[in-house]
Amino acid sequence: MFTLLALVAVVVTDLHDRDFPQAMGAQSRLGLDFGESQFSDREAFTTLTQMDVEWSLGLVRIAPELVGDSDERIFVALNDGSLPATFRWFNGAGAGRVVGRDRLANSSPDGFYLVTGDTAQLAELESRLSSTGVRVTRIDASVTHSLWFAMREGGFAAAVLAAFALIAALALFWLSMKARSRALRVLGGCPTLRIQAQDLGGFAAALLVPAAAVTLAAAAYVGLSRGWLYVGVFVKALAGVEVAVIAVSLLVALTMSASAWPSATMLATRQPAVKSLRSAAVVVQALTFLLVLGVAGPAWSAYRSSSAMAAEMAQWKNLADQVAVQFGMSDDEMTSLESRIGNLVKDGESAGVIAYSYTFSDETWGGDFGDYSAITFVNQRWLDLMTTNAPPDALTPVPYERVSSMLSREFGETFSLWSRDRRSGEEVLSGFGFLRPAGGFRMPVAQGGGGDLSFLDDVLVAVMPSLHQTFNDRNLTSMVSTRNILFTGVAATQALLERGDPSAETLSGRGINGDLSVVYVAEEGILRAQFMAYVVWLMNLALTALVVAFTVAAVISALITALLHAKRDFPLRLSGRPWARILQSRVSKELLTGAALVSLVALFQRPDSTGALLVAALFGMFVVPLSHLWAANWCFSGVSRRRI
Repeated sequence: MFTLLALVAVVVTDLHDRDFPQAMGAQSRLGLDFGESQFSDREAFTTLTQMDVEWSLGLVRIAPELVGDSDERIFVALNDGSLPATFRWFNGAGAGRVVGRDRLANSSPDGFYLVTGDTAQLAELESRLSSTGVRVTRIDASVTHSLWFAMREGGFAAAVLAAFALIAALALFWLSMKARSRALRVLGGCPTLRIQAQDLGGFAAALLVPAAAVTLAAAAYVGLSRGWLYVGVFVKALAGVEVAVIAVSLLVALTMSASAWPSATMLATRQPAVKSLRSAAVVVQALTFLLVLGVAGPAWSAYRSSSAMAAEMAQWKNLADQVAVQFGMSDDEMTSLESRIGNLVKDGESAGVIAYSYTFSDETWGGDFGDYSAITFVNQRWLDLMTTNAPPDALTPVPYERVSSMLSREFGETFSLWSRDRRSGEEVLSGFGFLRPAGGFRMPVAQGGGGDLSFLDDVLVAVMPSLHQTFNDRNLTSMVSTRNILFTGVAATQALLERGDPSAETLSGRGINGDLSVVYVAEEGILRAQFMAYVVWLMNLALTALVVAFTVAAVISALITALLHAKRDFPLRLSGRPWARILQSRVSKELLTGAALVSLVALFQRPDSTGALLVAALFGMFVVPLSHLWAANWCFSGVSRRRI
C-alpha cells in the first residue's frame, strides 16, 4: 500500500516539477492576460523586462518547443541571468532548455511566467499590471497546491480513493486476525476500551513501520536516481498522503472495531471469532467492487482520450511553423487597414503560405446540416497540413448536387453578403469542391471565430479555390484577427507585411497608434495537450489499485465465510461432494449482488463505457468463485490438520 502511495508521490513531485522546475529555482507562476490592457505586444514585453530588471524577479516565459518533433517546453528568460542553459527534469525524460528573449519576437505576451528570483515585489508587480488592465493570476510553489491540483483531476482522486479502499480491506484483515485474541481478552476480564486502544495502537504501529521504511527507501532512491534536489518535495508529498491515509485507516479500523465489539459470548457459544466481522467484510467487498466498476469506464475513456490527444498533438505540431497576424489596435484602426489586409491575403495566397479553416457546427449555427454535424470551409493549404500523416483515402469526394440544396438554404445569403464581387451565394458555393472523412479519419478543423482545433469524422469539408476571390476585405480582416487565416513562417509573413505596407514601422506614419505582430498559433494547443498523459497514467494506476483492493476484500470475505461454514463444509467434502455444489449457494448470492451493482453503475454511466464496465464485471465474477474455492480449501486443510 505504501509503495502505491510512493508512486502517487512520484506523480505529485513530477507535476510540481513540471509547474515549478526545481532546477531553475522557480518559486511562483504568473498567468498574464493582456487582452484588455493598454499595452501592445511590444510594450507588454518591454514593461515586463523593465520590471524584471528593477526587482530582480528572474522572469521566465513558458513556451512550447516548435522545432523538430519534441513535445517539450522551453523557457525564455526575459533578461540574462544565472539560469542554466539546460537542466534535468525530475522524470528524467529529456532536458529542459532556457533560451534568450529572441524566441519571443513572434509570440504573444499572454501566457505563463515563472519567477525564479526575488519574490518580495511580486505583490507590487500584480498591483501595477492590474491597474493597467492586465489580468494576473498568481500561484506560489507549494507541494500542497500541487497535491490539491492533482486531486481535482479524476485520475488522481481515483488513485487516492483506491488507496483508501485498500486501507479498508487491510483494516478488515487486521481485525479478522485479532478477533480471537480480542474475545479471549474480554473473557480474561480486560476492559473493552483498553482492548480497542491496544488493537488500534498495534494497527497504527503496523502501518507506521512500513510507512517509515518505504519513505526512507523511496527518498534514497529518488536522491540517487533523480537528484537530491527533489528529495524535499518528494518527502513532503509522500508524507502528506501517508498521514491522510493512516488517519483514514485508523478511523475505518475504529468503525469496524466498534461494529465487531469484542465479546466472550462467541467463545462460550463456540462461534468463530470473526463472525462479527461478516457484515463489515460484505460492505467492504461491495464498495470496492462498486469502485472498480465506477473507475473502469472513465479509465477506458481516458485511454481513448489519450489516443485522441496524441492525434491532436501531432496536428498541433503540423502547425508549429504557422503564425497569425495579431492586431494591437482599435476597431476603427482595423477598419482603416481592411484593404491592406485584403492585399496581404492575396499576396499570401500567391506565395502559397496561407492556410484557412472556418467551421460552423449545427449546434452553434442552429440549422440543419443533414448527415453532417458541422461544415468547414478550408483551402488546399489547410488540407495539405492536416492530412500529412493521414492515409491516402482519408477523404472521399462528395458530389455538389448531393449537398447543394442544404448549402444554398443554410449559407446562400451569408456568402452573398461575404462575397467580394456581390455574386450570389449559390454561385460562390458551386465553385467549391466537397469532401468528407472516410475510414474513421477525424478531420482537424478550426472553430469559427476562435481558431481552436476540433477533430470531426462527420464534417462536410468545402474546399474553396481562393480566399481573396471569395471574401471581401472586411471579412478577410475579421478572419485574420480570429486566427482562422494562418500564415506559414515568421520570416515569410514579416516579408508580406513589409511588402503590403501595414508594417509596424509605417503604421505610426499613418496616424495609427497600434501595431501588427506575428505570433505562433500552436503554443497554447501543444501545452494543453501535453498534460493529458498524466491523467491517463493516473486512471490506470487507480484501476490497478482498486483491483488489488477488491481482490483482498473478496479473499477476506470468502475466508470469513469459509470459517463460519467450516463445520458444514468439512463433512460434505469428506463425503465426496464436489466444491461446486458445496459453494453454490454462497457464490450465487454474491454473483446476483454483483449483477445488481453492475446494472446500477450502467444506469449512470455513458454508453461508450459499457465495454470497460463489462470487462470489470467479468473480472469480479471470476474473482468471487476463485476466492471462495481457495478459502474453502484452506479451511478444509486446516481442519484436517487440527489447525482451526
